[in-house]
Amino acid sequence: MNPVPELAPNLKQLRLSGILDSLEARNREAIASKLAYTEFLSLLIHDEVARREQKKFALRLRRAAFRSGKSLDGFDFSRLPNVNQALIHDLATGRYLGEKAPV
Repeated sequence: MNPVPELAPNLKQLRLSGILDSLEARNREAIASKLAYTEFLSLLIHDEVARREQKKFALRLRRAAFRSGKSLDGFDFSRLPNVNQALIHDLATGRYLGEKAPV
C-alpha cells in the first residue's frame, strides 16, 4: 500500500511538502527496522525541520549577496611568506576547541 497519493494533498495544505521527499525512504527504513509509529513520525518531522533550516540558511546566504565563496584552498600564501601555512590549516580544523587548547 502506497500512502503517498492520499497524503500528498494534505501535506501540501499543511505546508509539509518536504516530508514527501523523504517519506518513501523513511517508510522503507521503518519497515526494515520495525520502528514504532512515533519513531517513524519523529524521523519525518526531523527531516522536515532540517529541510526548513537548510532553506532558511540558503535564503540568508542569497540575501547576504557575498561576491564569491572563499576557502583556504584558494588562498595565496605566497603573498605572506612569514605566515605558517600548516598552522593556519591546523587551526581551520578546529581541533584546538575540543582539546581546549589556547590558540
